[in-house]
Amino acid sequence: MNERLSKLISIVFHPAIYPLLGLYFIFEYLPYHYPNKVILLSLVMVFCGTYLIPVLVSLLLYRFGLISSLMMEKASDRRWPYVAGALCFYLTARLIESAGLAAEAHHYLLGAATVILLHLILLPFLKPSAHLGGLGGFLGLFMAVSAKYALNLLPFIGLLILVAGIIASARLQLKAHNGKELLLGFLSGVLIVFATVYYLP
Repeated sequence: MNERLSKLISIVFHPAIYPLLGLYFIFEYLPYHYPNKVILLSLVMVFCGTYLIPVLVSLLLYRFGLISSLMMEKASDRRWPYVAGALCFYLTARLIESAGLAAEAHHYLLGAATVILLHLILLPFLKPSAHLGGLGGFLGLFMAVSAKYALNLLPFIGLLILVAGIIASARLQLKAHNGKELLLGFLSGVLIVFATVYYLP
């Protein structure tokens, strides 16, 4: 895999895409029935809370010299964006809960916030992969709802595992992470989100 392809894969499978994909999956395929307007407003709210606001915070941090790069290759550059990200994910999860929407949606975002917080705690020691943390969380969501509702999602689960391998190869090619950081990012996403979606009432 060459460097250009690795960069493209990293962009296409950026962690920011998974909250929207996860919420869309929950509203579309689980036994909930909401008007299209409610679904659209919920997706807009999640987009703002898990992508737009964290991006704006990162831009401000860069503007004021608190991070050295928007790509955040250094672990130290991820500290404040992770703090902002975890807080934004948590508050968005609470908004979803207060709106009385699907419990899985609230739990998925709460799990994602917990993954970010764990990665923040580990930053002084190593740099867990956010790319594989995001994908792992998305996979954890699929595994949890598959077990919870007896849905046959094995083809999708298998596809996500394959995609995880492709992303891991791309991140290794770019020297963004080592194998331990990739594995830790992936497993933290899978296990934490699975636990929050499957076990929380």
